[in-house]
Amino acid sequence: MTTADEGYVPDVPDVPDVPDAPLPSGWVRIGERGWWSSWAGYGTVFFVVTIGWFGLQAGRFFDGLVPFPTNLLAGAAVIAGLFALVTLVRNAIYPQPWVNLDTDELRAGTRRTVALHDLDRALVPLDPALRSDVLVLRLTAKEARVEIILRDRRGPRLDGTSTRVLAEALRRTAVAMPTSSNDPTGRFGRYNFPGHVGLDDAIALVEHPPAPGAPLPASW
Repeated sequence: MTTADEGYVPDVPDVPDVPDAPLPSGWVRIGERGWWSSWAGYGTVFFVVTIGWFGLQAGRFFDGLVPFPTNLLAGAAVIAGLFALVTLVRNAIYPQPWVNLDTDELRAGTRRTVALHDLDRALVPLDPALRSDVLVLRLTAKEARVEIILRDRRGPRLDGTSTRVLAEALRRTAVAMPTSSNDPTGRFGRYNFPGHVGLDDAIALVEHPPAPGAPLPASW
């Protein structure tokens, strides 16, 4: 199977985005994903600064090989190439998520399919530069991991169907706050495992993404 960007069309009936509508059958794409979407998540500022720095160094390197302004064009080409490479890598690490409530499965991209009950961790990536605008929820299992952008500068990103399907999918997972041998009850989980959220908080984030600047769940 391929993703929607590659021509995949899921076998999902046209279900209106209303709270009392039946949940759709078959594979449902969770949120819209363009090839650039990964830049809205964790690490964006770091990657932009890093790529810009390497591009500047490349421009200086070409300065001794080719005349101005060709050296600037060569540096720009290096920046574009690095941007494309990092984007491809991040999209491979955190691919487009799909959910099938009929079979209780989540598909990460085109290659990995896991049972919903195998998902046991949910977290909000820690990136202080993005907390006020972009809210990302990351779900992980041993075999797969996905990122869902819940909110960006324009507001909530998930449509009604995606929100309802993802919330129901989370209810069928084993997501919980991590524990350690030194803290078996998880009382200090928010300090020992920063960014992680429990099941109820993960569902609340999906159904009602907090506005920019609003408090995040207490377990975060």
